[in-house]
Amino acid sequence: MNIIELKPVGKIILNDKTPDRNPRFEHYLIPYYQRGYRWDREHVSALLDDIHNFMLTDEKKYCLQPIVVVPAKDEHVMNIWEVIDGQQRLITMNIIFNYLKRPRYAIIFEKRAKSTIFLDMLSPETYNHDSPDFHFMSQAYSIVKEWFEEKTKNDVGYIDDFNSTLTKRVEIIWYQIEELKEIENIDEVESKKIDIFNRLNIGKIPLTDAELIRALLLSKIKHGLTEREAILRQAEISNEWHRIEMELRNEEFWYFLNSNYLEETSSTIEFIFRLIAKNNAKKYSTYLWFEKEIRSEDLEDEKNNAIRLWNQTKEYFGKLKFWFENDYLYHHLGFLLAIDDNPIKEIRHIIDNSKCSKTDFKEWALDEVRMKLSDIDLNKLSYENGTGELKKIFLLHNIVASSTLKTAQKNRFPFDLYKKVERDGGWSIEHIHAQESKEMKDPKAIRKWLEDTYEVIKDIKTIDVESQENDEQISESFLINEEYITRILNLLNQDKIDEKLFNELKNDLIQVFDSESVHVLDNLSLLSIKHNSSLNNAIFPVKRNKILQLEKEGKYIPITTKNIFLKYYTDSDLQPFYWSKADKKNYYKDIEDKLEPYLNSQIKSS
Repeated sequence: MNIIELKPVGKIILNDKTPDRNPRFEHYLIPYYQRGYRWDREHVSALLDDIHNFMLTDEKKYCLQPIVVVPAKDEHVMNIWEVIDGQQRLITMNIIFNYLKRPRYAIIFEKRAKSTIFLDMLSPETYNHDSPDFHFMSQAYSIVKEWFEEKTKNDVGYIDDFNSTLTKRVEIIWYQIEELKEIENIDEVESKKIDIFNRLNIGKIPLTDAELIRALLLSKIKHGLTEREAILRQAEISNEWHRIEMELRNEEFWYFLNSNYLEETSSTIEFIFRLIAKNNAKKYSTYLWFEKEIRSEDLEDEKNNAIRLWNQTKEYFGKLKFWFENDYLYHHLGFLLAIDDNPIKEIRHIIDNSKCSKTDFKEWALDEVRMKLSDIDLNKLSYENGTGELKKIFLLHNIVASSTLKTAQKNRFPFDLYKKVERDGGWSIEHIHAQESKEMKDPKAIRKWLEDTYEVIKDIKTIDVESQENDEQISESFLINEEYITRILNLLNQDKIDEKLFNELKNDLIQVFDSESVHVLDNLSLLSIKHNSSLNNAIFPVKRNKILQLEKEGKYIPITTKNIFLKYYTDSDLQPFYWSKADKKNYYKDIEDKLEPYLNSQIKSS
């Protein structure tokens, strides 16, 4: 099985297993299929600066990124390390130790003997730019020299402090590939090495925390087992690992928990590891947390620690799966996770409060949703006062509407579709009625508005509107005058549309098709920003037409937004071209009724 551990940099120079060669230091082979050294000023300076900044802190350890190696033999049958990944860091540190005149490991370039000699003899007197290897090595040495000259200007002990820090307190993630030993065919071994190299370098897919943790767990649990027992135990963990990975790749499951694009996630189980490891977001910090938790002077303790952490991983996965499969928890916890900017932190909070009976946990989840809405008054919500609270209300309204829809199929709010829109531009609050907003000036937008409006109203003869008479609301039919059609066509026939005439027509039509255009709840809905931008300033029937077209194209339209433009909220009103006062009243009441358990209930103490 592969070996993974943290090694102080000094131990990759010399350790108790270093072959007895002269001089006795470790040897690293850079295989022929890798390009040469290519770090520039930015990379070299960054490494030096990172170590310097670490020296100024009280932290005990600093970790460099992984070095991936395969055991090999040299011509004297002594052990050397074939470097699959980490060449650039190894060569840079070699150059640093060279400048400091401190012990260093040897770097050997396969089939590039001149580069091997040049690096070994590198100094200001040997600078050479005849080949890429020579150029970048010379440049790196020059950068190192300048950097240390600046640091030692007023500190004679700086070099000793730096060398001591780098060799004793700076650690490297050592990833030793052992699985190739089981392959007898030499050509197959070589092919496997190149495949690993391509994945880590050419493919730009570095080792993930999950891969490092997997190697760590598998390497520790085999202690005390026979070879056969170790193989069976490792196979069992690998199968469990694969099942968790695959189940989390279910998009509905993943986006219920997470906002990150699944396509960009190389390992889904890493999400669970991050839940367990209460650490920062730095690269490899999750692996380092696990490594620290497992590390012990006693190998049996390390084994037990590894088993404990793997059992905790399975326990966490079991909780997440239960939440996902239980409709009540799916919708309530899904709401909490959808409105939170830090789902990892929120899930930890939920897990901490899940150590109770299922009934009590459901009550807790309900109270948490109530808490998130405790400061919201529906009557005071307004577009002008900000959209944050409106988005919460509309999200929960859609969740409840989806979960209570009476169909033969299981009804669940699609958090996967909702979060994809959230990542791809986001959600906005759309006015159902067009606003008498600022004048439109963009010629293309003006022409598009006229074309869309003409296509919708050309066949409309009358619309049913409401008016107020003797304090009573009455309905009356309003005849669509041919004058509007004529005005639209006259403007469309102009090479350059008259902005003033257009904006006068636009406002006239808004008044015909729309009732009062205000910023309150009954005239607002949830729509993606991308779709909203195409609906701005459009009158209700145009918006309705576009919403239906978007759904036909497979675009996600929240169920309550779709219901608005399908005139779902008023059974008796068959008029599809007008958002009436009755529509508004019933729409508002539907929000009020569906959210009543969350807005008008006393919050219980958890």
